[in-house]
Amino acid sequence: RQEYRRCLEREFCRGHAGACSDPSLEDRLRQRLWQEPAVLGALQEDGPAMVAHGLQGHLDLGLALRGLAGAFQLLETAAVNLYLFPWRKEFGTVQTFSGTYVHSLRPALPEADLLRSFGRLGYERCDQHRLTVSRPLPRPELVAAACGFFACRLECEILAEVVTRLRPQRLRAEDLLEARRLAGDAEACVEMLRRLGTQREVAANCGDSSVDLYRETPASPEGTGQEVAASPALWKDLCGDVKRGQEPVPSLGNPDLDTISSPLLLEQELGGAGRSPQVPGDPQDLPPAVPQEAPELPCYQLHSCLRQGTLPSYCCTTCHQLHAGACAAGQVCRSRHHGQELRSERQQRLWLQRTEVDMLLADGTG
Repeated sequence: RQEYRRCLEREFCRGHAGACSDPSLEDRLRQRLWQEPAVLGALQEDGPAMVAHGLQGHLDLGLALRGLAGAFQLLETAAVNLYLFPWRKEFGTVQTFSGTYVHSLRPALPEADLLRSFGRLGYERCDQHRLTVSRPLPRPELVAAACGFFACRLECEILAEVVTRLRPQRLRAEDLLEARRLAGDAEACVEMLRRLGTQREVAANCGDSSVDLYRETPASPEGTGQEVAASPALWKDLCGDVKRGQEPVPSLGNPDLDTISSPLLLEQELGGAGRSPQVPGDPQDLPPAVPQEAPELPCYQLHSCLRQGTLPSYCCTTCHQLHAGACAAGQVCRSRHHGQELRSERQQRLWLQRTEVDMLLADGTG
């Protein structure tokens, strides 16, 4: 903020008055925001919420972000005008029926956000068509507000660059903002959204409208064609994958299964336990005289037909491999080996998780 104030005063001495146009300061703050989006909230507490409100309901995020960036620049200019020219009466009133207000500010931000932003500069509504400065604010408060709007504009430009780099992938505003929040660095945000798009493309092309990669139970009826938002569990997996640089291990929302603390429990969930119901009074009901170790489960592997983001449809218990539905080797296993069809999404995810952990453990042992 101090550097921003010095830049304003330097530009004013050179004959420029208005929103900050110093390329050096802009580049430094852009780089900070690129790597640490939390800087925006530090400079403008409600900045992230205002960006979210401005994107809500827009299908063309690139167009919406350009409009938002222009709106934040207008708000920054209003703050700078009050800071540099506190004696000029024309800056003390904002006409809410003016072309700039109606065509540039209102389409970009909700009215409540606009009134709160102008209120931060000391403006209050005096009638239906005007906002006036009821009390001049201290100059440090005006500089802080202008710097906050400056940061909001740069954040919108960063998000617009993310959207441009992911074209022609269609993004939802909620996914864009959630990826930005979780990934942090904008490069990681691009990668996370690219992986999310791949997951959705696989789901759309799997040929089964009842399969939902993001929720156990679809929230909307089958066949509606509505786009589904990514669940918190999926965001956790995508975020961890991008940050660690590892293959994603889908989370199932069950702490016992996620940590795979019990091989017997996992085997029962996978449908491979094969135990018959116990009858009370059988010897196996009695406590064992000697502690018994849990039987060691075989190690499974993913066949080469399973690309990233694809769920298996068949488990061969003879060669201990998982196969996709159209895999030729899987068809051979079906005809010659023992195995089981993985019909439910939950079963597919469990087998995929177990096999990926088996492969990780095997690599670690090696």
